[in-house]
Amino acid sequence: MYGLFYTAIDIAFILQDLKLGCREESKILDLIWENEKSLLSEQYRDNKRKFLLDIYQWSHYILDKDAIDEELVAIQRDLKHSDKTLQLDQLSGYFSDFDIFFKSCRIKILYGSRNYVKIKLRTLLERYGYKRRSSLIVQYIKHCLTFYNLQVAVRGGDICDIETVGIDEMLMFRVIS
Repeated sequence: MYGLFYTAIDIAFILQDLKLGCREESKILDLIWENEKSLLSEQYRDNKRKFLLDIYQWSHYILDKDAIDEELVAIQRDLKHSDKTLQLDQLSGYFSDFDIFFKSCRIKILYGSRNYVKIKLRTLLERYGYKRRSSLIVQYIKHCLTFYNLQVAVRGGDICDIETVGIDEMLMFRVIS
């Protein structure tokens, strides 16, 4: 369950995907801070400054990844002389996190002026490296739906079960009010 809470990098990726201006982004960050505090990683729940600074740090990294990656060797060399370390796994692998989709759905719907997020089940699974739905994936998806208070429906608005819906069905995710 720990991985389901919003991290700074999660929010940075979501904000980048929304393609907002500075003011809109700032408003959304304030709304997330005010309304989603219980879903934030524990380190951010009582420290808005750290929350914002970490998001801006990751946003900068995402926007200028190539230039920053080129500097990693020099950064690591400099850090060796100062008893500090850099965890390289922090800088990669975040696109593979399946739960980012559900985090993104919630933020986009609540703060990005969308009523729903739609995607085919097959596309969702393929995006995160899965070819078919297993019982473990279905269980995890259901857990994410519950955690983020999301509901899934097919076209026409009929609520569906992720376990039995056709793999090529267009799914619409909504936040349950």
